[in-house]
Amino acid sequence: MLQIRIDQQFAQLGLDIKKPAINLQTTLPAIELQIEEPRLEIHSPRPRLYIDQSQCFADMDKRSPAEFSRYYADLARQKGIEAIGIISSEGDYLANWQEGNTIEALAASAMDTQVDFNVTAVPQQPPRIDWEIRPVETNVSRGTIDLKLRRGQVQNNFQWGRVNAYIAQQNYLKISWHNPKLNQTV
Repeated sequence: MLQIRIDQQFAQLGLDIKKPAINLQTTLPAIELQIEEPRLEIHSPRPRLYIDQSQCFADMDKRSPAEFSRYYADLARQKGIEAIGIISSEGDYLANWQEGNTIEALAASAMDTQVDFNVTAVPQQPPRIDWEIRPVETNVSRGTIDLKLRRGQVQNNFQWGRVNAYIAQQNYLKISWHNPKLNQTV
C-alpha cells in the first residue's frame, strides 16, 4: 500500500517594531519688565502774612529805631525852641524889675501850670494786615513700563516609528510517499 506523508510547516512572520517617539525641548516664554515709577513732586509755598503794627506802636509812643530817632530829634528841636522862648520870656520878665516883677512871682507862676490828662484807648488804629498766597506747584513725571517678550520655543525631535517585517520561519510543504512493495529486493 502506498503511504503518502505530508509534512507541512507554516510560515512565521517576524516583526521588528520601533515605536515612534517625540522628544520636545521647550524654552518657557519670559517677560522682562523695566518699570520707572511715576513721580509727583509737590511744593507748597507757605502763605505769607504781613502785619504792620508800626502805627499801633506809634500810638503808644513806641517806634522803630529809625522812626524813634527821627521823632525824638523833632521833639528835642521843638522842646529846645520852646525852652528858648520860655527862658527869653522869663529873662524879659525879670528885666522889668522896676514894674515889680520878682523871682518869687515868677516861681509862683511856674507852679500854677495845669496838667491835662486824656484817657484814650491804645492803639487807636488797627494794624495793617496784608497776605500773600501762592499756588501749589506740582511737577509730574509720568512712569513708563518697558516690556520685552522673549518668546518660548518648542523644538521638536520626532523619530518616526518603523515596522520591519521579515520571515522568521520559512513555510514549506513536503510530500513524501512510501510504498513498501517498491522497496523489495529480489
